[in-house]
Amino acid sequence: MVVYLAQDVAWMLVLGVVQCLHVRLWHDQRRAGQVATGLLFGMVCVLGMAEPYVPLPGIAVSGGSVVMGILGLFGGLLSACVAVVVVAVYHLWRGSPHMVMVFAALLVSVGLGLVYRRAVVRRRAQVDVPSLLVFGVVLQLCQIGFLALSPLEPRAIASIATALILVFTPATLLLALVLQEGQRRDALDVALRESETRFRTLIKDIPGVSVQAYAPDGTTRYWNKASERLYGFTAEEAIGRNLRDLIIPPPMREGVRQAMEHMFATREAIPAGELVLQHKDGSGVPVFSSHAFVQAPGRPPEMFCVDIDLSLRYRVEAELAIAATAFEAQEGVVVTDPEQRILRVNKAFTQSLGYSDAEALGKTLALLKSDRDTDVYFVGIQQALRRTGKWAGEIWSRRKNGEVFPQWVNINAVYDAAGEVSYFVATLSDITLRKAAEDQIRQLAFFDPLTELPNRRLLMDRLQRALSSSDRNKRTGALLFIDLDNFKTLNDTRGHDKGDLLLRQAAQRLSACIRDCDTVARLGGDEFLVVLENLDSSAAAAAADVRAVGEKIVTALNQPYQLGDFDFNSTASVGVALYSGLSLSMDELLKQADLAMYQAKAAGRNGLRFFDPAMQAVVNARAALESDLRLAISQRQFDLYYQPQVDGQGRITGAEALLRWPHPVRGMVSPASFIPLAEETGHILPLGHWVLETACKQLVQWSQQPQMEPLVLAVNVSARQFREPTFVGGVLALLAATGANPKRLKLELTESMLIDNLEEMVGKMAALQAQGIGLSLDDFGTGYSSLSYLKRLPLDQLKIDQSFVRDVLNDPSDAAIARTVVALAQNLGLGVMAEGVETLAQKEFLAQCGCHAYQGFLFSRALPAAQFVEFVQRSEATA
Repeated sequence: MVVYLAQDVAWMLVLGVVQCLHVRLWHDQRRAGQVATGLLFGMVCVLGMAEPYVPLPGIAVSGGSVVMGILGLFGGLLSACVAVVVVAVYHLWRGSPHMVMVFAALLVSVGLGLVYRRAVVRRRAQVDVPSLLVFGVVLQLCQIGFLALSPLEPRAIASIATALILVFTPATLLLALVLQEGQRRDALDVALRESETRFRTLIKDIPGVSVQAYAPDGTTRYWNKASERLYGFTAEEAIGRNLRDLIIPPPMREGVRQAMEHMFATREAIPAGELVLQHKDGSGVPVFSSHAFVQAPGRPPEMFCVDIDLSLRYRVEAELAIAATAFEAQEGVVVTDPEQRILRVNKAFTQSLGYSDAEALGKTLALLKSDRDTDVYFVGIQQALRRTGKWAGEIWSRRKNGEVFPQWVNINAVYDAAGEVSYFVATLSDITLRKAAEDQIRQLAFFDPLTELPNRRLLMDRLQRALSSSDRNKRTGALLFIDLDNFKTLNDTRGHDKGDLLLRQAAQRLSACIRDCDTVARLGGDEFLVVLENLDSSAAAAAADVRAVGEKIVTALNQPYQLGDFDFNSTASVGVALYSGLSLSMDELLKQADLAMYQAKAAGRNGLRFFDPAMQAVVNARAALESDLRLAISQRQFDLYYQPQVDGQGRITGAEALLRWPHPVRGMVSPASFIPLAEETGHILPLGHWVLETACKQLVQWSQQPQMEPLVLAVNVSARQFREPTFVGGVLALLAATGANPKRLKLELTESMLIDNLEEMVGKMAALQAQGIGLSLDDFGTGYSSLSYLKRLPLDQLKIDQSFVRDVLNDPSDAAIARTVVALAQNLGLGVMAEGVETLAQKEFLAQCGCHAYQGFLFSRALPAAQFVEFVQRSEATA
């Protein structure tokens, strides 16, 4: 019997060992583990019953009660149920005669184990040696009780009971201790794994600590998220790469290799310290790096590095250094407590204000206060500091020696963690030089440096304010435009220094003629403007007041000027424009005063004129004509008419090209209206070019007709056109482009264009004449008419002006001039032509004088090109 029982104990020990190993497989699948445990215990129970001790047929004694009781204690209800089912199936399969009794014994054992388990859970019992021994005895007593129900003799039952208690009670204790130790080890493993998991999660996700692990050869084994942020490499990029190629700067790589070799050889950690490692982008990364040698059981050794980013500390240190440097900058710096008592000042403060540190500390900022700023001003500063914690502006401060000077002050509050003001920091800049520069800039920007009067910019500002004031007060005002007569003559004869002296004296006289509320300004050159404000609301009364002031100004400016060593007399022309409210803009008012001033000059100077609307009409008409002229040039609205030129026998020798403007609205515009305007505005240049180009094209057309081919075409050239540096080249280019014969082209010049730079003009004329172009001096006798220059000019012809021809029969002077021009031309070997010949008597007189070339209405008016050709053809037919 003992052998059979010992065999069951052996099975129990095997069960305990297998269960300890088996339970570790089901950590993550608790239910499946419980089912597997029930199957294991059920199978061991079945194997133990396969060869039980059989005292009588049908009665079997085994360790099943111990197995099932321990299962109930350590496995729980689900495992117990699975085991009971296994055992029940086995007994059903064997068909045991005492199956019910055996099965009941097993159920009782399981039940006892479950009760014991529940008591343990509720802390009413403990799983210790005494309790387990009692539990073992109880299990065997139950089995003995079931044996007592069998037909065994009492002596046999007593013998079996003794063996069961002596063998299975210790076996119960032993199996329970084995399983308890297994559970303890399993729980320890679970705790270790959870601890490792928590540690790895911690070092993986901790934001401020970079952790890496490296193999002895430097290969990266571990790389947490903080390392990704610190060095720029993701874990996928870093793991598998060598430490030295990853984050170690080239100069440090050999030293790192040697340090790692020493660490893995001696297991002594590399000393911690500050390093500057390398970011993915190549920039430096300052860190405090610690190292640890780690070798887990069964695993190769590793070096763990723990790096803390020092970038913020470095920045803070740099900012502190900058702050320390800034504190001792050239600007004064004051640090105060919340009550604005001075805690600290810098060297610039003491140098600027004159107070030493000891004298300033403990005082308030009122130490610097002067009488230039009011108490209300400082109250506003305190309110701004309480409201926003900052203020900036100008303060007039007082130095220790009493000197008052301007400062730019910038005050900022410094707050603590609770949001309360802990300090005020003020910077103080001496702006004495800046304000002086601003005053100088203001003086230069708004005042005339010569006369110190307001300049145009300031005048326009005051004029705008005067207009607005007039609109509000319904009062009249006036603008006087003053121009000094013949000022240019003084500058040219006596020099600009004398002119400047006169302007300064004139400015003083003007200022003396007006009220303090009025403005006198220098517009530029010798032009001044006076703004009179707050005159009578009646225009008539205001005009009378303005006339009185204006005459006072004219009288004052007429007085002799003492210009150094001589006296100079000058006069002034004054134009007046009245204003009332905002009915006129400033530009319109200036134009009106300007026009009135020019009317005063036209009336003989040294006088006063009020603006007349008729003057504006003339200006408007001129502006409209200029606009039309500009459009006409772009649209080529002009035509060339041709007035015949004849010889003494009446034969047509050529024609003069005369410009005509058939305006689509105005009709035919007189050349006397638009030619001078074109000269003034510069439009004569494109217009003159068009005339020359059209004339050359006309010569080409005439060259294809035998009757027209010999004719010479005269074209007038303006002074401005002839002075252009490219004039000669332009004429020759037109001849080349059109193919016109230069010998059939004659240019008519005026005397006025030859006065300035005679040598240059002679050179141009010679260049034109060298190409076969004829040159005629038009309107001779009306201009300079100097023989000294006339004999130097390479001319072909002189033209007697029509003003002399008109009265040649009635005015002896005109007749004498005509004779003189003809004689002069003959003596110089030049041809002579008279223009404006309207009567036969005029022609005969000129013929008697020796002039045999004519142009005028006696022969024909100017004709369009087609009519001119017909005129020539008719003349040839009747000749």
